[in-house]
Amino acid sequence: MESLADGAVLVDRDNEVRRLKDAVRHVVQGRGAAVWIDGEPGIGKSALLAAGLDGVEELGCQVFRATADEFARRCPLLVMLECLGITPNSPEPDRRAISDLLSSAAADPSTVAADRLLALIEGMCTTAPVVLVIDDIQWADAASLLVWHRLGRMIGRLPLLLIAACGPAPHRPDLALIRRDQTAMRTSVITLSPLGEASTAELAGQLLDADSVGPTLRQVLQGAAGNPCYVHQIVNSLQRDGYLTRSAGNAVELTSELARMPESLTTAISARLRHADDTTWGVLRMAALLGPAFSVADLSAVCGRSVADLAGVVEQAIASGILVESGARLEFRHTVVRQALYEGIPTPLRLALHNQAARALGPTGARIEYVAGHLLAALPGETAVGLDDWGVDWLVHNARKLAHRASELAVDLLTSASDALDPDDPRREPLRIRLAEALLLLGRTEEAEELAEAILADTRDPEITAEMSWLLAWSLTMWGRLDKARIVIENAIGGGKPSHAGKAGRTSNMDSRWIARLHGLLARITLSIGQVEIAEAAARRALDAGRELGDRFATGLALHATGVISAQRWDLAGAAAEFDRALSELGNDPECTDQRLLILADLRGVLFELGKVDKAEQTVREMQAIVQRYGTSPRRGAARLCAAEHFHATGRWDEAVAELEAAMECYDRMAATHQSRLRCLAAAIASHRDQRDTVEEHLAAVSESPDRRTEFALLAQSTWYERDGRQDDAAAALGAALARDEHPGTRHTWLPLLVRLALARDDRDTAVRATEACEADAACGSAPAIAAAARHCRGLLEGDPALIDVVVEAYRRMEQPLKRAQALEDSAVLHARRGDLGAARAAYVEATRIYTDLGAKWDLLRADSRLRPYGMRRLRARRRSATTGWEALTPTELRVARLVAAGHANADIAAILFASRRTIEVHVSRILAKLGARSRVEIAIEAARQPSLDQHVPLPMPENDRLCG
Repeated sequence: MESLADGAVLVDRDNEVRRLKDAVRHVVQGRGAAVWIDGEPGIGKSALLAAGLDGVEELGCQVFRATADEFARRCPLLVMLECLGITPNSPEPDRRAISDLLSSAAADPSTVAADRLLALIEGMCTTAPVVLVIDDIQWADAASLLVWHRLGRMIGRLPLLLIAACGPAPHRPDLALIRRDQTAMRTSVITLSPLGEASTAELAGQLLDADSVGPTLRQVLQGAAGNPCYVHQIVNSLQRDGYLTRSAGNAVELTSELARMPESLTTAISARLRHADDTTWGVLRMAALLGPAFSVADLSAVCGRSVADLAGVVEQAIASGILVESGARLEFRHTVVRQALYEGIPTPLRLALHNQAARALGPTGARIEYVAGHLLAALPGETAVGLDDWGVDWLVHNARKLAHRASELAVDLLTSASDALDPDDPRREPLRIRLAEALLLLGRTEEAEELAEAILADTRDPEITAEMSWLLAWSLTMWGRLDKARIVIENAIGGGKPSHAGKAGRTSNMDSRWIARLHGLLARITLSIGQVEIAEAAARRALDAGRELGDRFATGLALHATGVISAQRWDLAGAAAEFDRALSELGNDPECTDQRLLILADLRGVLFELGKVDKAEQTVREMQAIVQRYGTSPRRGAARLCAAEHFHATGRWDEAVAELEAAMECYDRMAATHQSRLRCLAAAIASHRDQRDTVEEHLAAVSESPDRRTEFALLAQSTWYERDGRQDDAAAALGAALARDEHPGTRHTWLPLLVRLALARDDRDTAVRATEACEADAACGSAPAIAAAARHCRGLLEGDPALIDVVVEAYRRMEQPLKRAQALEDSAVLHARRGDLGAARAAYVEATRIYTDLGAKWDLLRADSRLRPYGMRRLRARRRSATTGWEALTPTELRVARLVAAGHANADIAAILFASRRTIEVHVSRILAKLGARSRVEIAIEAARQPSLDQHVPLPMPENDRLCG
């Protein structure tokens, strides 16, 4: 048997050690007690015993200890004998007599010996307090447990302290009974929970004698799931195998990311698990093959054993703490255990087992990405090595769904399979088609277009021609090459194929389906270049064909186009209804994901202009939920851009900037229109914040073509002209956009600015034209935002602050703080001109408060210069001057910091604050930089020093919504 751990590092167990020492103090005072310590293997029970009992002999106690193991159950009273040091050679006659008794030929020697043991312990208690400790009591023999149980009945009258440390396995009814009985009396139960992330890092730092551990090493340590033993083994193996490096500041980090677990760590962890029998060991290895979490049904399929046969094995693995329940699934408690089991399988066997798993799971209805993952893992990795026939057939049947659900996985499998197949194999062309689609979904447009053109050149099949034309045209459209996309569509439609269903001579239903979609895409392209009548006709053809064919994608595409047409005609309520119909038509089909995201982005804008801010925000949530399920770089970028636009409009600029920074990581894979909007929005915010370099950087990266220079670019450019004292240039840029009728549907965002600039240079004609244009837009629909902008223009033109004050309240209701502040600024100037300095001062103060909260430094400077001639000066107390420390944190960063301090992970904070996980990572990175902190622990320490404030945060995103089920 093992001796108790001595000198072990103990972290975050101060309360538990105190409770154990309290029990010792009580027994020294003559009061008996019992302590029961629960915890999984390796959680630190032995280390706790060593710390809690340190120096107990010096207090006058008699201490006896033993550690049971799985072989102890075979020998009656073995654990109690070893605990008390009873052997045939014991020098004390009483102890030697008990040992001799067990060797005698008496009828029931263990019963008599048990009585003698109780008498021996009772006698020892008359001379000094006695402390009996049994570690791993779950392995103790039944006779020893019976003695322990009887001793528990004696603690009320003896200075006797019983301490038992118990693991979760095996499950024993007799042990459960003893624990329950002792708990009902005078037993203190100590349950050791896994260490938190901060405590795990602290433990690793102590083991390495380091001041801190780096973020990559912290991530690896998470695989220990807070188990100190596994943390110790990870640290030892990484250090022994040379994977760690130490910085000048005594911070330890991995030298590089680990491709696989060090062999020494695999060996060490596997050795800890070898107590399981061969059957359990084999099942656990198959479970490791299935991944971190799996269902019992899947385990049954890959093992070829019934669920009933697996019941005992699973129960033992759960009792041992290797597996835990997670809803209807099982998962490995410790990632490193699963990884050790997995990497301990010889490579040839592992490849074969993955192939076997794919074959077993395929017919069970398992998720196709799950089966595909096993197929990919079964490939040895050499080039030109493809799937076997079963794998190819399965892939042909499931490739379309796989491409939309797991695009990267699909590309790897489809590339391997299609490259390895003979060119004459009829299965090769369908796989190449799906490969082109998956490449397009990942934003790898050049590869997708090259493959699509090659397929078009090779095929004579009209259905393949139509589908490849669709894929090619869609890719070209997303990347702004509209002329080429239109040529591809017109060639396909005019190549002897009917324009929609129902016409004579249609080649096939499938052929007509793609033609219907091409008409829908043509509507989108012609809308983009201002040919509304052509777009309307194309949308009508797509809608008729889609409905006749039952093609929901074509129908949804057409409804989206008609919704955009309605929006351009200022029927925003009608546009919102069309967008809702389009979304309902598309449903939850993963193949419609990109189209759904496009519609949702347009719907958000329309709802916001209608003043329905809450519904607009819910639309952004739906986009984030979709991306969470079917995330590719283009989709993540689109969702983050939409969130940034919403945050910008509602005045949450810090969140907007964080979303834009996160979206930049997807920039190269985003559609060209999205790239332009991202750059232009970033430039617009930077112009208000007086960040010249950022403005110039983003505007320089945007094409000069009108379809790329969004309203944000126009706002950023005109704002920067004004900032440089070039008011004439600013007015000219906006006036030219008005004359060219640019940015239909969004020009109300800058027409009040044009009116103000034109009046400032006595150009009343331009101011009148801008006002009339805005009023004409407002008269076409029922959009509160446009109506407010029209009143804003009219109030400026007539110099009437009362009209502007009405606009201020309208923008307040619509939650548009920047526009409200700009209206307040204009109201202050007009009131001041009329001599009402009290009203001017009130409007000026409120405007500067909003500008300060937004960080709109240039707007503050402009407002100051406009009000200074009337003797007004801004109070400077609200300016944020700190660049480091807690005071430098923005309101959003403060909320994130407090949530970090409360122990929330980034994923949890993202749900609470309605943001993407990557965005929260950006905020945490900024917080660390501003605080000069190296870890989340240091953020928590700094937060604890601050006054406690109630931080209002939105509720987590609902799990169920219209599109996400």
